[in-house]
Amino acid sequence: MKKLAPIFLVLTILSVPDIYGQSTADDFFNRAYDRQRDGDLRGAIEDYSRAIALDPKDVDALNNRGNIRKNLGDLKGAISDFTAAIKIDPTAAPPYINRGNIRKSTGDVEGAISDYGKAIDLEPDTTPGYYNRANALREKGMWAAAIADFSKVIELNPSHARAFLNRGRARTGMKDFATAIKDLTKAAELDGTLAEIFQERATAYRALGEAALAARDDQRTAELKKLVSKDGTRP
Repeated sequence: MKKLAPIFLVLTILSVPDIYGQSTADDFFNRAYDRQRDGDLRGAIEDYSRAIALDPKDVDALNNRGNIRKNLGDLKGAISDFTAAIKIDPTAAPPYINRGNIRKSTGDVEGAISDYGKAIDLEPDTTPGYYNRANALREKGMWAAAIADFSKVIELNPSHARAFLNRGRARTGMKDFATAIKDLTKAAELDGTLAEIFQERATAYRALGEAALAARDDQRTAELKKLVSKDGTRP
């Protein structure tokens, strides 16, 4: 990330009526970053676009604009930005991960797996790369490969509750219910507010004939779901 401009410089830029011919790519990038942070996403796109016009090889501006376009639902535009960033700098991992996320969300799971793999090749310790690829592999029913990636995430971040949750789901997919329960129990220890953990563990308990334990987790699942607010957030 570029060094942000001092506050006095940002304020000076904002006060100039016609800034396009007077400011540098970094000036626009810095103001775009501020607008993005403050929730003015369309204003941020405008300034990232001006930064890119002045410096067409600005990978950070392309990547950031791509993320905003994705958040605004412009997936085609986001893919275009991430692909452009990759062409300019094939050694930058974030655009691969970001493009992979869109590919996965639009059903191109194999394309997503390829992008995540490239990011991992570039940054072998990228937790998002392993985690996202693991979920894509799990979606394809490639349980063993998914478990290997979730295990790498846990190695890099032992407190990653969702990695334990989803590794447990993959183990359930393999019908390794006893080991799945161990993962899901660890996930519950790390984040006991995730209803999905107890719901998945209830399934594993039920598969092993542990009706009472399954019923207990079903009850906990229902309790947690009741706590979820109308806007979908958790307490």
